[in-house]
Amino acid sequence: MAVSQMQRVRIFAHGSHRASLVKDLQDLETVHINNVNEEAESPAESEVRANVRGLQSDLSRLQFTINYLAKFEPKKSLIAGFLGGGKPLFTSQEFINIGEETKKGDWRSICDECQSMEEQTARYSSRISRIHSEQANLNIWRNLDVPVEKLTDTEKVAIRIGVMPAISVDGLREDIKNSDLRLAFEIVEMSGGETYVVVMFLKIDEHEITSILAKHEFFPESLPITSGKVIDQLNRINEELSEISRQQQEIIEKSSKLFVHKINLMAIYDYISGLLSQEEVRESFSHTDYTFMVDGWVCKKNVEKLKDKLNKYNELEITLSDPADDEEPPVELENGIIAEPYRMVTNLYGRPHYREIDPTKLLAPFLTMGFAICLTDAGYGFTVALIAAIIMIINRKKGANDLIRILFLCGLATGFVGTITGGWYGFTAPQLPPFMQKLVLIDPNVKQIEFLALIVLFGYIEVWFGFVVKMYISLKGRDWMSAFCDQLPWVLVMLLTAVPVLGIVGLEVPPIAKSIAVGIILLCAAIIVVFAGRDIKNIAGRIGTGVFALYGNVTGTFGDTLSYMRLFALGLATGIIASSVNTIAGMLWTSTPGKIAAIVVLIFGHPFNIAINALGGFIHSMRLQFVEFFTKFYEGGGTEFRPFKKEHVYVAVGDK
Repeated sequence: MAVSQMQRVRIFAHGSHRASLVKDLQDLETVHINNVNEEAESPAESEVRANVRGLQSDLSRLQFTINYLAKFEPKKSLIAGFLGGGKPLFTSQEFINIGEETKKGDWRSICDECQSMEEQTARYSSRISRIHSEQANLNIWRNLDVPVEKLTDTEKVAIRIGVMPAISVDGLREDIKNSDLRLAFEIVEMSGGETYVVVMFLKIDEHEITSILAKHEFFPESLPITSGKVIDQLNRINEELSEISRQQQEIIEKSSKLFVHKINLMAIYDYISGLLSQEEVRESFSHTDYTFMVDGWVCKKNVEKLKDKLNKYNELEITLSDPADDEEPPVELENGIIAEPYRMVTNLYGRPHYREIDPTKLLAPFLTMGFAICLTDAGYGFTVALIAAIIMIINRKKGANDLIRILFLCGLATGFVGTITGGWYGFTAPQLPPFMQKLVLIDPNVKQIEFLALIVLFGYIEVWFGFVVKMYISLKGRDWMSAFCDQLPWVLVMLLTAVPVLGIVGLEVPPIAKSIAVGIILLCAAIIVVFAGRDIKNIAGRIGTGVFALYGNVTGTFGDTLSYMRLFALGLATGIIASSVNTIAGMLWTSTPGKIAAIVVLIFGHPFNIAINALGGFIHSMRLQFVEFFTKFYEGGGTEFRPFKKEHVYVAVGDK
């Protein structure tokens, strides 16, 4: 179901066709190529690897330049940034012209210039760091107004420069005053609890004065310069910083002018990336001295397209075969336009194996409805759908993201669910106009138990459907025992359990119908007990295994179904928060400043509620598919079908 049929393809060709065939296969985008080259490296392969290294070097230079220029992109408004997202679009002819531009090599000079400016910027940054460090050291002594070379000892006078704790200054003054020593000191700077001083004294008193200075924790310091005034050096540093800043500004201006080349460089990157893919894939071919072989997979629907494309080669042979039983072909998923975006969810869990069922179409309605229940507000739903639609329209030529397309469908479903439950931007059914109240089928704010029961029923149906799918898979694989002794009995048990439940909730059920339903349920339970352990020879072990299997089915189904109650909690939370936003805005709506505040509350409150609950709704709904639904029948783990094609990292190519 929705897994494309594959055929093994082998293409044998003369070595002279290697380059042109690789290009044709890349343009065709239909062949998943296998690596079958296990032979020793040939001279041709040595040339290929040399080309690969050269192209990788070019890509590295381009990547650096693109990242460098990205820092100088003009700032955009929030709306312009939102609407202008996506890859730049080139027509096929424009991209061909990019190829010609690439061959000319003018782009290399731009890369070299950007590399040079980045190196200059790095040197300037390093120099600025050193200057700032020097400046910090000099600032301490900026008040020292004499040339530092004059602060040297004379024949009779010693001069010491140093630092001491600020709390010790008064003590030093007191000791000097109480002594008959001739000593003078000048405070140059006080900073961070430290005092920087210049001390002068007679050399004949050096021993006593050194003791006094040590007592007050004086430590000698070396000045950061050896000549001139500190203030003059600081002025020179400031001039140098100004010059560096000017040169940095010149680099910024040059880089900003080069930014116009960024989009072309991105296209060149993608073009060279395509050339690199061509060279790399050539290493996957098996070869002889004169021929080579391409081995891979092609979708059956594209076989004729492949043959038509390669029909121009005379010295070429194509062989096709269906997958052998022991082969695991890559998987290409095929779903309709509505279910197609939900492949994102399937891929997150793991692609199906080639012979496994594709769950994409099966999960789509349940995921969509689960999201809708989590929001349960028509206004919110249509807002989500509108935003998604705008994004899809803007990006219609580039291709909309799968997530955006899912949100569009989920938004529409939420609009439907919100309409029948009476939720519109936090307003409940009684607050709506009469014509809208007529559309309300159930109000969760009034009939909470009934709404919860419907959600549990929704979960029960999905869990039951998972067992039905498992039975279908067993029937398709001709595993009759599993289908009729494992899955069918439990499918009937879950289906017929509804009969006695209807009687419990007060609906009229004929006694004969209830008796028949109970009888079939007991019979099916007995079948599970007897046959679940059919591979065990010991009777007691077989029965024990059967009882355990029945117990597992009961508790597992019960637990899985109850998991859907989280949708009820999220749905109520969305409505309560939306109503609270409206209530707060209403309380503020009493004065002009209050009205402004109320508008702010509404503008930020509702979008926040939409965003946080849409995120929670999507995650929880997806979790239910992975844990409660997929575990019934799905394994996953297949290999993705990756046709050899041009991979565009930065730009999109198509008709405008």
